[in-house]
Amino acid sequence: MPEKSRSPLPARAVLRAEGMYLALRDIAAVELRDAFMQETVVRVAAAESFTQIERPDLGKVGANSAPAGIVFHVARCGSTLVSQVLKQQGRCVVYSEPLPFNELLLPPHAYPRHELVAAVRSLGDAYASHAGQPYLLKLSSWNTLFCDIVAEAFPATPWVLCLRDPVEVAVSLVARPPGWMQGNAGAAAVLRRAVDPTGAARSSAEFAARLYGAFCAAACRLDPARGRLLDYAELPGAIWNLVAPHFGLAVDDLQRARMMQEARTDAKAPLGKAKEFTGDAASKQAAATPDLRAAIEQFAQPELARLRQRHGTTTQGS
Repeated sequence: MPEKSRSPLPARAVLRAEGMYLALRDIAAVELRDAFMQETVVRVAAAESFTQIERPDLGKVGANSAPAGIVFHVARCGSTLVSQVLKQQGRCVVYSEPLPFNELLLPPHAYPRHELVAAVRSLGDAYASHAGQPYLLKLSSWNTLFCDIVAEAFPATPWVLCLRDPVEVAVSLVARPPGWMQGNAGAAAVLRRAVDPTGAARSSAEFAARLYGAFCAAACRLDPARGRLLDYAELPGAIWNLVAPHFGLAVDDLQRARMMQEARTDAKAPLGKAKEFTGDAASKQAAATPDLRAAIEQFAQPELARLRQRHGTTTQGS
């Protein structure tokens, strides 16, 4: 199990003219067993405190403050499985979709880019202090649109991008849109404009296809030498065979056995309500309409092909 954390958990973040404010919760790293960090924040009653990092001090961080690895993803592609299984390695702390990164990355950005990068770096330092040992970030899917900012903040950190057949991703997003895709106000409106500035998408299926293409286009801005493309079809074995070594995490036989056991369960099941995972690729393919497939071919596949070419791969799983 992870060691006892040394500092409170960063639960919220806000940038102001004078600097970054963090809301901290007295939650130990061993509590981060839920699929998403925010579920832990809601579940665990904890004292709250606040701290400020003055604007001139942003980016001034100690050694070993960067994450050991970053998981970017295109949504509904197995990234939660990746983060839950990596927790079973036992010698790192995994922060799954931490809300403070959403709050810094959501446009319009409060700071110019170089200061936003510095703020992200300082936020990482706060998580390093909480973890007290190596830690990983599994970010929200829409954070991938701004993955170059995160990568610039942590220039030595390796990353993976979780991918899945764009048809299956789009079918899932249309059927069950995440909160940030719902409605026409607030974060949903901001992110919709980031993906589709002119409002050209004629349907939810077309928007999902454009979104997938935007994720791939954003990932093309990253250094491929630091990254790996992780296909859904390669899961779960690639988690311990590829991702863990890429992040510098050793996996012995006992750890692998724990990881394999975790991979058999539904990664998003509520804590204490584990259920066996069942695949749904066939049902998603069957549910795809001709219009959705046409949108995928027009808006998603060209960007996916460009991303794979950049990484020297041509097909899923290669």
